[in-house]
Amino acid sequence: YMSKGYSIQFVNAVNEADSDLLGVKLGLICVKNDIPVNDVAEYLSVTRMTVYNWFKGVTTIQDPHIKQVEKLVAKLKN
Repeated sequence: YMSKGYSIQFVNAVNEADSDLLGVKLGLICVKNDIPVNDVAEYLSVTRMTVYNWFKGVTTIQDPHIKQVEKLVAKLKN
């Protein structure tokens, strides 16, 4: 399975990351639904690199973004 906007290596990295982390949860939803990193970055007013790092669990989401991301995850799950 090859997502439109994501490389197979990136998809594997997200799938192997700790799915308890909020950023990884968001990443799994975005990969599954082909939601571009660029859209997420713009929506949350952060850089694409920040979103990539959240998705792979490299960095954890900090305030003020935690509440925003929790809302986004809840919205995208429905």
